[in-house]
Amino acid sequence: MVKHTQAKVLTAAVFKVVILCLLLFLQVSGSSWAQPVPYTPVAPLIEKLTDTDFRVRHDAADAIAKIGSPAVPFLINALKAENQQVRWRAASALAEIGSEASAAVPTLLTTLHDEDEYIRRIAAYALGKIGPEASTAVPELIEALRDSDRNLRLVAAYALGKIGSAASSAVPALIVTLQDTNAEVRLNAAMALGRIGADADTVVPALIGALQDKAKHVRQGAADALGQFGAKAKTAVPALITALKDENKYVRLNAASALGRIGLEAKPAIPALIAALQDDKVEVRRNAANGLGGIAGVFQDKAKKLSNTELDKDISDLEKALKIVEDPEAKFPEEYIAVVRRPLLALQAEKQTRLFDRTLEWILQHKWWLGAIAYILFVPLIWLILLRVRPLWLLRINNALKPYTDVPLPVIGISVPIRYALFVGFFHYHPKVLDGWVASHLKSVREEFQQKDTVRDRNVYIPVPVVLDGETVPHLTAQDLQPKFKKQRGCLLIWGEGGAGKTSLACQIAKWATSDDPAERLCEHQMLPVLIEEELDFEATDKPPFIAAIRGQLQDLTNEADPISEELLERLLRQRRILVIVDHLSEMSEATRKAIRPELPDFCVNALVITSRTEETLGKVIKTTLKPLRIEGNRLSSFMEAYLTQRGKRDRFTDTEFFDACSRLSTMVGTRNITVLLAKLYAEQLIAAKEGTLLGAQGATPLPDNIPDLMLSYLNELNRDVNGDKLDDRIIQEDAKALAWECLKGTYRPATAKRKDAMALLNGDDAEARLKYLEHRLRLIQTIGPAQDQIRFALDPLAEYLAALQLIENYGKNQGQWRKFLSQAATMPGAPAAIQGFLLAVHDCCLRQGAEAKVPDFVAQELRKLAGLASPPGQTQMAQRP
Repeated sequence: MVKHTQAKVLTAAVFKVVILCLLLFLQVSGSSWAQPVPYTPVAPLIEKLTDTDFRVRHDAADAIAKIGSPAVPFLINALKAENQQVRWRAASALAEIGSEASAAVPTLLTTLHDEDEYIRRIAAYALGKIGPEASTAVPELIEALRDSDRNLRLVAAYALGKIGSAASSAVPALIVTLQDTNAEVRLNAAMALGRIGADADTVVPALIGALQDKAKHVRQGAADALGQFGAKAKTAVPALITALKDENKYVRLNAASALGRIGLEAKPAIPALIAALQDDKVEVRRNAANGLGGIAGVFQDKAKKLSNTELDKDISDLEKALKIVEDPEAKFPEEYIAVVRRPLLALQAEKQTRLFDRTLEWILQHKWWLGAIAYILFVPLIWLILLRVRPLWLLRINNALKPYTDVPLPVIGISVPIRYALFVGFFHYHPKVLDGWVASHLKSVREEFQQKDTVRDRNVYIPVPVVLDGETVPHLTAQDLQPKFKKQRGCLLIWGEGGAGKTSLACQIAKWATSDDPAERLCEHQMLPVLIEEELDFEATDKPPFIAAIRGQLQDLTNEADPISEELLERLLRQRRILVIVDHLSEMSEATRKAIRPELPDFCVNALVITSRTEETLGKVIKTTLKPLRIEGNRLSSFMEAYLTQRGKRDRFTDTEFFDACSRLSTMVGTRNITVLLAKLYAEQLIAAKEGTLLGAQGATPLPDNIPDLMLSYLNELNRDVNGDKLDDRIIQEDAKALAWECLKGTYRPATAKRKDAMALLNGDDAEARLKYLEHRLRLIQTIGPAQDQIRFALDPLAEYLAALQLIENYGKNQGQWRKFLSQAATMPGAPAAIQGFLLAVHDCCLRQGAEAKVPDFVAQELRKLAGLASPPGQTQMAQRP
């Protein structure tokens, strides 16, 4: 028994010693014991990539990809193999491995320059599959976007998108790629911009443009990308609303989803999304429901901040939507119905808890005694106090009370709207309330109005002599116009030739109208300016198109989500709180001109400024006429001094240089008076020459010594200021001359041309790009019309001279064509006064290029007669017309 016990003890001791030795061995061996055995099956698979059997190569590549990260070092070496099959199969395997292959990024960057174009594409694809870990490849991928291989451009755009926010530096290049000739490349560029999600201020406008792409896949990709920007894509809401009506269902459903992701900023899209709930495609209907839920879910969270009017409107919209989705025939699944129902129930609950509504209900229940006291003693006093300290509150209170009507008055026994029962309705549009509304929007309107192209291009204003109601005023000020606008109805007509400064003067009057200094205002109160410069849309609404245009412009200027109410707009117009400016009425269509009728009794615009080339009758209404005069020759130096000073450039010229420049201008125009436009163009060329930016092929270009050359130099100067890729000056000149003649050839006056005709005229695959260059980069032309299907030149005199240059090139020495032109000119409506600008432009161009183009001598002589010029035959000076 003892021996047995001793044996057991001995066995246990030996076991313990063994265990201790094993632990000691593990401790000593450390990490070397834990190292894995190298993974060896990859090398044989790499060798199989060169097999002549396609199936063997394919299976080997798949097997390598399944191995994953252990295979990466072998694949990196394989990328350097001489055999093309090995290189592209290796790159493909790395793509399959994805983010675990990040160690291969440097080698893949080298492979981007492989001699085999297919391998380059697979390398770019693999970088994209690796994702953000491949951020160092962004510069190379940006370069690949400009490769001649469209497939490489496509894959590069895809890869940049997969890299995500780390590829933000590629945003400018991707925006350019949105104009790629290949639709698939444009699609991948749009998707990449959405995935990167950077520079929303720049990217969103570019994606809005892509929504108009002729390729449906690009449009649907642009819509999806806009949604990824969320609320930052709020400026895209109108374009996405339009996309809801796209012929392609995927564009529609992506637009619906994008609006939902934008959230509260997409609130104006709710009616369009409700309409989309009845789309003929089930996918679109369901995405529209989700989009509504996305928007409604946001303002559900902010329900307590909604006004009563907004709350009622939102509830009404969601009730309409819920009715549609709950319709059994619509067959919406329950989860889509819930998306609409949840925010609706929350808003309805908020309405039930509104303190004001409950208080009003209590007042109505005790109307015989409490209502009488409040009605007689307190309510009118409250409105009078608010009128003095917070007049705008009265407007809001009235708007909040508008839905409540037909309240019976105690004792009297009649029913009236509650606004009037509480007396607040009588203060609804009090002058002080209107002034409060103007003051609350004044800052926004000033900023937005100044950002309009027409206004921004005329930010430098130099006073010139004008004829005001038959009397010459050397220096027009707001005080000169105050007597005219103190009347209950003020109508000002600014008329004169093109380039006389009519629009500049109208913009200055708008600034006076908003001035904080009472001495500078047109009347005792401030006014908000609204500029109408495009044709009216007679199909968009059943309301009067002129008033609808004012309403839309005012909504844009005030940055309001919802348009101003028609009733408030009418009061603002009648009380002269809005100054409506109609620019170039004489060049507008007959339909638009007939819609602007100040003589009609229901014409509610009581502060109206109109610019026109002709002295409009305006229905024989009493009006103030203002005609800018030309700058007299002896006042050129004064004008130039003032202009250069306001531009901050006067100190760049010595007195000698300044007076030499004025002398050259005087020599150029002779003893004639010139328009403001000519003087400004010359001054800008003078500045460019001084700053060394007026450059030609041989270096510094001398200042033009005639008007046609001045106009062409102006085009060159516009092109010089373009950043990035730009067109050649000669191409721009040829395109501009052709388009100008297209705009003038019908009436010999600056008018509009159909955009499709302009595209056909420019010809070539890049016609659209060249037209957009003139419009967006040079701002030389404008796209107008309700359908955005017409173009016109921004500056009428420039259009006349460019058209005249084109005419010289077209007719040359052809006497028959010239005689036909002169005959048509003589019979044009209103000739010669109505077309004098173009006649004088042709005359000037004959003097400039007539000899070179072999224009017959009689042409200039006949033009002088038609235009009423007094210059003798043989005169080499230019005609009196800028």
